[in-house]
This record gives sequence, structure tokens and C-alpha cells, in this order.
Amino acid sequence: MRRPRHRWGNEVSVLDRRAAARYSINARLHWERVGRRDCGEGLTENISTCGVYFQGERCLAVGQPIRLTMTLQRRSICVGGDGVVVRVEPREGGYGVGVWLEGLLPLPGSGGLPGSAQTFP
Repeated sequence: MRRPRHRWGNEVSVLDRRAAARYSINARLHWERVGRRDCGEGLTENISTCGVYFQGERCLAVGQPIRLTMTLQRRSICVGGDGVVVRVEPREGGYGVGVWLEGLLPLPGSGGLPGSAQTFP
């Protein structure tokens, strides 16, 4: 498989092509399928403002709308957002799931940003 190259001939890593920086954060995650009565738990591996990659026990369908909530332990902040499953990979003990997020906001009453008027639908 050929890797993409800059016009100068240098290889481009997959991380370089991402829209937002990703951060290795292990946080407990709860997901719900939008429009269905189905939910589950997982553990994040990395997070950005545009997406989340997590390890879960259940297989989700690519293209499935999903709602996520996560508790960021260091600051005891609960954040959430709606998104779409874009990648699912079988892994030992479950599945790796990539989700593109429309946005990630502090949830009301979670100790989020001081004076924040943002709410999560």
C-alpha cells in the first residue's frame, strides 16, 4: 500500500491529515443509538474536538447516528455530543469504534466551564 506524499516527496502520516489534534485520554464513555433504545459503555483511547475513538464490547454499524457522554476524571467534567459511527474494528475483547462528532460540549450541572450557558439537547 502506498502512503500519500507531500509535493516535496515526504510521506504524510495519517495523523497529519486529521482535521483536529487528538489527545490520548482514557475516560469512561456511555453511548446511545439515536432513534433506538440501545446503549452501551466503553473506554476512550483518544479524543479530539471532531471525534472520539473508543473500545467497546458491542459492534456498532458504520453510519449509525450516536450520542456520547464521557466523564473527564481529571476535572470531573461530563461532556457529550452527537455524532456518526465512521469506523468499527474487531479487537480482542470487543470493538474499536471511531465516531465523528458534530461537537463536544460540557453537560449542564457537570462542573463544566464557569458561566457557560451551553446546554446539550
